Amino acid sequence: MNDSHINSRDIAIKRQLKMISSFKLPFYFDPGLLQSDLDQIGPDEWVAHFNQDYFEGEWTGVALRSSGGDPRQLYSQTKAENSFTDTPILERCPRVREILTIFQCPLLSVRFLKLAAGSLIREHRDYDLGFEECQLRLHIPVTTNPDVQFFLDAHRIDMRAGECWYLDLGLPHWIENRSATDRIHLVIDCELNEWLRGLLPADASSKRESIKSDTEYSSAPEELERFRQAVLSDLKLQERLRETADRESFIRLLVGEGQRLGYCFTGADADNALRAAQQAWFERWID
Repeated sequence: MNDSHINSRDIAIKRQLKMISSFKLPFYFDPGLLQSDLDQIGPDEWVAHFNQDYFEGEWTGVALRSSGGDPRQLYSQTKAENSFTDTPILERCPRVREILTIFQCPLLSVRFLKLAAGSLIREHRDYDLGFEECQLRLHIPVTTNPDVQFFLDAHRIDMRAGECWYLDLGLPHWIENRSATDRIHLVIDCELNEWLRGLLPADASSKRESIKSDTEYSSAPEELERFRQAVLSDLKLQERLRETADRESFIRLLVGEGQRLGYCFTGADADNALRAAQQAWFERWID
């Protein structure tokens, strides 16, 4: 593809293709000990999550660190006027206090978040998180189940109890708890510093195994059309491509699934095809 034809949209797609989306940090925390901390929290201390439009069912939390030290303040308030301080509930959670001493970076909000059995969180993005904002979110599952589905950028992330994960939640993500038990995570928001950066891979692009940069391929829209024809005869692949409603995530998914099956086309090819299809639909209705 001629460099003169690369516009800002294509550059944004390339940058998305190279970013690190998830990484399991080298820590393990006994979920049984964390459960003993959870046992110190009363049922009436769990408050409904503030993002009412994002979920179906029951999504609740308890703040262990918050802006102003309020245990009912679940909103992380990235640029809060009040500093983040421990809440009274943290005093009852010795294991969590011990875990927090391990993280040698500025700590912002710390919460237990619970997605009740049978509940789901719809696909969305948390735009105030990521490397550019110098704020990262870590997840430590306490109680979970193989029937809990967590999708990040249309890829399922299998997080097991006691593990510690960095997730780029600025990417589209959704969660569905199909199990008969509640899913509870300890969620830690941190300021990015050299210590935290050192825990993550030096070459972020190496973690996106299924996606390659557009520069590794020549533009080949005819390959995309052949892939489209293959999709029409493959019901499982059709279901896979329905994992995300986010346009950028869908383009990355198209490229990745195409590469997996041996088709070579670029994210720009996919983006252009989508725009052409939208234009054709529009023109058909205004004729």
